[in-house]
This record gives sequence, structure tokens and C-alpha cells, in this order.
Amino acid sequence: MASKNNKQLFPHGPENAEHELKKAYNCVIETAVTHFWDRRAISGVNADEVLTIYKRGFQAHRSNDPLSAERWARTAKHLARAFWHEAKIAYLEPRSSDLPYLEGAREEYGLHEHSDTTADLLESVAGHAPPGMEEMPEDMRRYLSRGKRHLTELENLALTHELVRAEHIKAAHEYGRVVECLALAYEAEYRSGKAA
Repeated sequence: MASKNNKQLFPHGPENAEHELKKAYNCVIETAVTHFWDRRAISGVNADEVLTIYKRGFQAHRSNDPLSAERWARTAKHLARAFWHEAKIAYLEPRSSDLPYLEGAREEYGLHEHSDTTADLLESVAGHAPPGMEEMPEDMRRYLSRGKRHLTELENLALTHELVRAEHIKAAHEYGRVVECLALAYEAEYRSGKAA
């Protein structure tokens, strides 16, 4: 539901046509990803990882370790979002000219992150081993690398499609959050194991 302020910025009616077209484009692409895509594999994305992490959180909940449960659940949430953005990119890249779209969208694509602050996030989580570990675990390194790869894609001058660019930024941001949450989840498990 739109807030009162949002209704004033984008009232219903003909003066709102461009805003609604930009929002509709994003929604149409999301529907196409869900219903029309041939669902080919995305290199480096294994959706089973989300299920494994979610189950780890649920098991922590059952074991009466609410802090670990919350942190593993947050990790699963951010990884699922990162994979969703990956799917939108994989669907849209070969079809970027199939549908006409209006340029200048940002809010309409749900893009609240910026590439510079996302780069800062990725840099801030790089190279930090969780307590009880000598080095950053392989999964954290892999997700950090994927996040950085998405930001590197933005340097490609040929990549001008705004929704694809937005999805790369959002995917990079979510991978940064995944690494951040993984560190907290490993720390919570380490602390709960020491307390036991």
C-alpha cells in the first residue's frame, strides 16, 4: 500500500503514466522469470544452498539456540534474494530488447542501493574470519567473489539496460549481506558451542 507521501508524488492518473510504466516493466519481467523462463542453470548458483542454510537455522531453533537460528535464517533470506536477482539477470540479459521500456527508472525498480556503498559493504566484510576460525570459510569467499563480480559487470560500457544494471547492484548488495550474516551465524554457533 502506498504511503500518503508516495500518493502525492505519484498520484493516479495520466500524469503518472511514466512512473507506472517503469514499475510495470519490472513486474512483467518478474512474472516472466517465474512463469515463462526455460530455467536454464545459472553458472555458480546452486539453489540447494539456500535450503541447506535455512534448514541449519531451523535446526538451531529446534536446538534452542535462537541467536544462531536468527542469523542462519537471515543468511538464507539474503542468499535467496541474491539468487532471485541472479535469475532476473539471467532471464533478462538475452531478452533485454524484447520489451520496450522507459529510461530513468530507479525507485520503480526497487533500487535503493548504490554501487559505491555496495562496494564499501563488500570491502568491509572481505578477509574477516569469524571467531574460532583461522580464515574466511570457502562459502563466504565464494559469495564475496560473486558480489564483486556483479559490481565489475557495471564497468562494462556496453551494459546500458537500466534494469539489468539495477539487478547487478542488488545482487552484489545481497551477497555482501550474505557474507555479513554468515560471519555472524558462524560466530553465534562458535559462542553457543563454547557455552555448551
